[in-house]
Amino acid sequence: MAARKIIEEMVIADKNEVYALYKLLARAKFSDQIDSYDLNEFAGSPLITSLLIKAREEVIKNFEEEGRADVVEDWLKRSVYKFDSITGKAIANRLKHLSDSTLSTLADLDRDKLRDYAIGLIEPLEYENSEVDKLVDYIYQIAKEN
Repeated sequence: MAARKIIEEMVIADKNEVYALYKLLARAKFSDQIDSYDLNEFAGSPLITSLLIKAREEVIKNFEEEGRADVVEDWLKRSVYKFDSITGKAIANRLKHLSDSTLSTLADLDRDKLRDYAIGLIEPLEYENSEVDKLVDYIYQIAKEN
């Protein structure tokens, strides 16, 4: 499989990641309106999460190479998931707009699988287990109410 070079160092070798990135960027650039369905489709995608992690690592590396490790340190201190934060509330709000079929699927998952799903929603942010547990409880609650 041929790798596609995105920037000098970051390489995306997974053709599915390349497609997901293309689809996301095209939707953002050319859609007259991005609705909650579109956002949920991308936000919940493990491919987008993987790309975000790669891009974040590259940004960190670039800042450090530029001698701006202080920027990285400050950024990483603020890159923490808390259920009651602005980011946590945005994720919770987005979950309210999941399709009925997605909510039904989530309602059938055991707690470990639901936890994996929740972690996928917040990666690459750092998190404490107690904060993820709050998110899992919330997902379980809205999924069961469906």
